[in-house]
Amino acid sequence: MLEWFEISTGLTLVATATRAFLHVPRSFGADPFRTPMRGTGDPATTHWLLEGSIAFAGRTFHAERRAKSNERVRVSPAHWAYRLAGYYHTTHATRRLLPKLSQRFAASGRHGLALWAEQKLSEEVGHDLLALRDLSELGYPAQGLVGALVPPRAAAWVALFEQLAQAEDPVGCVGYAHALERLALLSGAAEVSAIEQALPRGVNATRCLRVHSALGSDPDHVRTNVTTTFALSAGERTAIASACHQTARIYFDPALDDDFQARSLEALVLEFRASRARAPSFSRQLEPIR
Repeated sequence: MLEWFEISTGLTLVATATRAFLHVPRSFGADPFRTPMRGTGDPATTHWLLEGSIAFAGRTFHAERRAKSNERVRVSPAHWAYRLAGYYHTTHATRRLLPKLSQRFAASGRHGLALWAEQKLSEEVGHDLLALRDLSELGYPAQGLVGALVPPRAAAWVALFEQLAQAEDPVGCVGYAHALERLALLSGAAEVSAIEQALPRGVNATRCLRVHSALGSDPDHVRTNVTTTFALSAGERTAIASACHQTARIYFDPALDDDFQARSLEALVLEFRASRARAPSFSRQLEPIR
């Protein structure tokens, strides 16, 4: 069994039960991949269809990212606070848009997708508050900081999510969620430890990262996304794979890397911390979240 979708004009991603590869359509003669994907899905081929969608997004920017590989980003509490603002915006968009997706899927009789959206919402509840709690732990007025700062990569993801959610068929949102959760698995214990070592002693400000990493529940979410996707029609699987690819492109695109130090963002973030004493503590407004 094979699954495929056209990544761009003249380039098709093909998935087998064991791998994914790029196919350049023939100029002459019959080519089975010139037509839209057809047939039923399969757990193995659908898995590789989504894996390939992400992997080949990374390959698109390989040269640019390799050129920047020697540039080391200094992790500091202020830089981590800035990244937490990005986590807040993406997780808040999830909480805001998933109920609408569930309603749209249910209204069109797509009960499996409605259940997926409802389950996803249940799994993600409170995750935007985790980012705010981590910011408060770092000494920032959390709501003020996230209201003023939207990192460009997070902004691009939220814009894409809103576009997919408002489409005539919002099934691409499954691909968006899958890409973010699959890419979250690239963060593990080593990254969490490195960030914690850069923070002041005794500060617990990696709750949000732990949840959205290989240490959290995203491995299970990734499997659920594949199970949901392979049971859908060929057209729906194509839309999901395409959205997955678009989401992964945002992750890998070096143009969305924010030059934190050159743009004086660190000074701006630290200004918010200096105003902390004049703002109410967000942590006192929340029930404990672990």
